[in-house]
Amino acid sequence: MRRVLLLLAFACSSALALTESELTGLYRQAAAGSGEAKETIERAAAAGDTLAEHVMGLMHLLGRGAVQSHTQAHDWFLRAARKGHAESQHNLAIIYQHTDGTLRDAAEARRWYRAAGDQGWARAQANLAEMLLKGEGGKPDVDEARKWAEKAAAQGEPRGQLQLGLLTLGGRAGLKEDRAEGARLVGIAANSGLREAQYELALLYATGNGLAKNQTTALEWLRKAADQGYDEAEYRLGLFYEGGHYGLQGGAAEAAKWYRRAAMQGHPAAEFSLGMAFAQGRGVQRDPQQALGWLRRAANRGHGPAIEYIRRIEAKVNAE
Repeated sequence: MRRVLLLLAFACSSALALTESELTGLYRQAAAGSGEAKETIERAAAAGDTLAEHVMGLMHLLGRGAVQSHTQAHDWFLRAARKGHAESQHNLAIIYQHTDGTLRDAAEARRWYRAAGDQGWARAQANLAEMLLKGEGGKPDVDEARKWAEKAAAQGEPRGQLQLGLLTLGGRAGLKEDRAEGARLVGIAANSGLREAQYELALLYATGNGLAKNQTTALEWLRKAADQGYDEAEYRLGLFYEGGHYGLQGGAAEAAKWYRRAAMQGHPAAEFSLGMAFAQGRGVQRDPQQALGWLRRAANRGHGPAIEYIRRIEAKVNAE
């Protein structure tokens, strides 16, 4: 009897197994609103189909064909990741690294990036290198970071090229300092559209580090990064408008616009600058309430000048 039940269970799971092309088609249908397609994928995933588990994770992560939920995406990716599915391991690591709340766990992110990286997943290799360089999720390890960056760069992964380029520029992790080669690698990553690389390339042109100094080209790359929503580039562009650098016109109003864009993403220095703009009426209508709100946000993120400004305001209020 037990043998019969096992055979029946195997037959049912085999019947539910779907090919990659079938799953791709069902995913498209589900994303277009087909409840039947979504149910088919979910049945296969519940029966243990690894690819279906991965697709369910994607659907919940992106909110396409299923309710957007990082928790449910995490649970489906985890099932597939434990079976060795590299892309699910990578996506699981992204959730651990970037999702706010109880799911955030940098150490787990590092662990799952490593698992996917060991299988040759280039983006996971690059992300692991970045975490190792920053000391995110554990102690910093520049030598191991170089190893993973080299593996990612060898596969043409822009983030790996960027990290390897920055390491080469500084002669770090046992690499010979070579500013021209470092700038070349950063340039390749920037030309691929990677906004962080575009920002770094702008700095290289602005300072003449590894490249002929060119302020016009520096501004072009900075704007490309800012136009893609990179908060550090947005903030820097705001500073340039406020200071009238590189011939930029628009002054305080244009500066406040870019500060706001970066502040909306939680950039502490931009929050402080926007708060001061509201406090002083620079580029925006003076608004003490908005000023205090932005300054408190910056202070809560540990921004020193904002903390001091809030302290002085509170001391003045208490004295009255």
